[in-house]
Amino acid sequence: MTEAGGLIVAAIIAGAVAIIAAIITGVVSFLSLITSKEQSVSEHRQQWIDALRKDIAIIVGRVVAIHGESITEQDDDDQDKLWHRLKGELTGFNRVIVRIRLRLNPNEKGEKEGPATKAVLDTLEKLKSVFASPKPQFHELDGLVNTLVDNSQVILKENWNRVRDGEPIYQKAKRNTWIAVKVFVGLGVIGAILYGLRWFKVI
Repeated sequence: MTEAGGLIVAAIIAGAVAIIAAIITGVVSFLSLITSKEQSVSEHRQQWIDALRKDIAIIVGRVVAIHGESITEQDDDDQDKLWHRLKGELTGFNRVIVRIRLRLNPNEKGEKEGPATKAVLDTLEKLKSVFASPKPQFHELDGLVNTLVDNSQVILKENWNRVRDGEPIYQKAKRNTWIAVKVFVGLGVIGAILYGLRWFKVI
């Protein structure tokens, strides 16, 4: 290979290396942007988890409180007094149910989270029905509360796993980014090897 030819090849290699370096820099910057957004989403999801856990605990507490007041033997003349005692609990009970419903997606498609979400929403409606009935079926409360807690734990666990592992789009972006980096680095190494072999007239 002539000296001029060697200089041309060297210039091409140098240009290729510069392009690869620029691409890698851009990819790393993109990954940093995705990571920053991921952290923000994870923080909001953690707040959502904490709020949902708190509201579930409030619902269970209010069910116990309302049940306790309702089963107290009352004469017909004391029904107004009973309503006044329960009014605050019932109002808070319904308010928390609305908060939970607004937090949950009734069309959730997750393999575990979907059925659990439907079960929680159905259970909340059944709890409302129990207390709205003229003759509440209090024997149903324990089962409903257990169903509510068990399925809420599934929802909380699934969302905690997302916080721990990262959002699906983040996982995919990170995986594809590093694949791209490895490909470009591999191409650069192959190019350098081929250039070396040609320089020493092996090929």
